[in-house]
Amino acid sequence: MISERAYWVAWSQARGVGPVLLKRLHSHFGSLAEAWQAPGYELLAVEGIGLGMGTALLEYRQSISPLQVLSNQESRCPNFWTPGDPDYPALLFEITDPPPLLYYRGRPELVRALQTLPTVAVVGTREPSSYGQSWTRRLVQQLVAHHVIVVSGLARGIDRHAHSQALSSGGLTIGVLGTGVDQAYPLSNRDLQAQIAEAGLLLSEYANGTPPDRGHFPRRNRIIAGLSRLVVVTEAPRRSGALITARLANDYGREVFALPGSLDNPCSSGCLDLIAQGAQMVLDETTLVAELGRGPYLASSPADPPSLALELAAVLAEIDHEPVSVDYLSQQLAKPTGELLSSLAQLELLGLITLLPGMRYQRC
Repeated sequence: MISERAYWVAWSQARGVGPVLLKRLHSHFGSLAEAWQAPGYELLAVEGIGLGMGTALLEYRQSISPLQVLSNQESRCPNFWTPGDPDYPALLFEITDPPPLLYYRGRPELVRALQTLPTVAVVGTREPSSYGQSWTRRLVQQLVAHHVIVVSGLARGIDRHAHSQALSSGGLTIGVLGTGVDQAYPLSNRDLQAQIAEAGLLLSEYANGTPPDRGHFPRRNRIIAGLSRLVVVTEAPRRSGALITARLANDYGREVFALPGSLDNPCSSGCLDLIAQGAQMVLDETTLVAELGRGPYLASSPADPPSLALELAAVLAEIDHEPVSVDYLSQQLAKPTGELLSSLAQLELLGLITLLPGMRYQRC
């Protein structure tokens, strides 16, 4: 018996058949195996299939073997899921245009955690202010403490801060790429991408070896939105890919949150527009957790804060939410700079503080 997986691969390679039409075929027939066997007049009952396309699909079905197509695909790149596989994220398949092939790299068992743990997308501008960076890290730290999986797009800026804070706090994170999962883009995120491949999961609808392309990134945003229960935009100008993710999330019936910012900061204008259009405001670190708690997907209590050695605790006590310099800390604590930097690095790795430009530190 040919598996449903083979039919997803075969249908996905038919000319003119994209994710939306594939989902319609599946919904109409109940499976793509049934759609493959359906007579031509039944194909015409599917929205989007006219006489010309119907004729082409009948010819296509007669010209190939789904098993052979699957074998060829698996030989080129074996690490992928289709909606016919049990590991395909169920939440993602709910959207109107789920990717027919989802390539992965990293810990595939993390997908099973999606069945029991909530997911939140954290996205924003590639050029964040210190305010946007700080609040991104503070929100992600709180999400990780409540065992939430953090999803983002592995771009520069807010995405990078979301992923790196999730990892440094000991949490789970998923990076959704607009390239193949074996490609590092941007190159400045190569180190972070390697860390996610080791401790989290990288996903893409593009096959291995696919280079970056301007059109890929808006499309990958639908996967970020589709994987997530909530989407939060922490800082974004009016022309930002993060707003595409927010719009898609709204179309998919997911909650959208935005972090309010200064009217004088152009990078906050997109967030303020979202709030004016009905997005919920992030008022403090617990806003997202409280919203998740109102649904059926948050059952765990916050993780205990790490116990600190007295020396580290003393350094942390001098750092508040207002940035402070290394020189200031050295004077306040009467510690040599070299010794102080070691303590600061440990606190940063624990996700308790964040390093800002100019060697200033701020509590997360």
